[in-house]
Amino acid sequence: ADANRYNIPLDEAADLWTCAVSESNNADRRAGVPYVDSKSKDYFVDDLESLEVSRSGGLGMELLELAGGRDDGIGITIVSGVIEGGNAERAGVLPGDSIARVTVYERDETGASSFSGLAEETKSRTRDCEARDFDGTIDALAVFPGDDAAAVYLDVKRIRRWPKVAVTVEYPASQCAEGFDPVVQLELFAGENLQRALLNRGIALDDPGNPRCDFCGSNACYVSVGKGKSLLNPMGKTEEKLMERNPNVRLSCKATVGYNMQEGDLRLKVNLSQH
Repeated sequence: ADANRYNIPLDEAADLWTCAVSESNNADRRAGVPYVDSKSKDYFVDDLESLEVSRSGGLGMELLELAGGRDDGIGITIVSGVIEGGNAERAGVLPGDSIARVTVYERDETGASSFSGLAEETKSRTRDCEARDFDGTIDALAVFPGDDAAAVYLDVKRIRRWPKVAVTVEYPASQCAEGFDPVVQLELFAGENLQRALLNRGIALDDPGNPRCDFCGSNACYVSVGKGKSLLNPMGKTEEKLMERNPNVRLSCKATVGYNMQEGDLRLKVNLSQH
């Protein structure tokens, strides 16, 4: 799916950007290093790497400082505009983006053996500018590359709206008290594990008549998909073999909602042996 369908306007992005610090080291970042993030869980920060922006005639973008004025240079600076037909626009930079890193590549002639004479070697230099104020971002974009760099390669952070899936969950009538509606409407984020998402939103998964799942141990892992099967990730080989006779049944512990960043409507039956 084209992630650009979840882009948001400049004014919305400007309201959502915030600066955060990780308290401990993890796979993505070091403790104590500031990074930009979204204030709302309904939006996520996407990474776009190595957008090549020519410097010929200027980069063609304007910047806006949302936060700054600190002695340490920490802040939030975003792209507030791009010139139509300009270098930044052609590279895919959008208003609302935040520049996280600038890389330049340089050719270096080094001496080689007499058989090959001079050899050209490409070297790179990088300047991180994520969560920096206006001056720090301008320095990374305009000063750091030097006079000879024909282009800069930008790593960009972009806030996007999380795609959502509207889910209709149907309980067995036998499990519902009189007057209780057996149909529940939910909204799940693309990328969520189906079983975990259902449990987190209060869906009671209890099906003593079913065998326990070999993967998660639950007796209510099995769900029947009445609509929106393509919104779930494809079955693995083991699940596919298990469901040969029930192709519309999924193991909820192995299912991901909104596969490949899709939105749409999903209809499920739970606690199948009680229906």
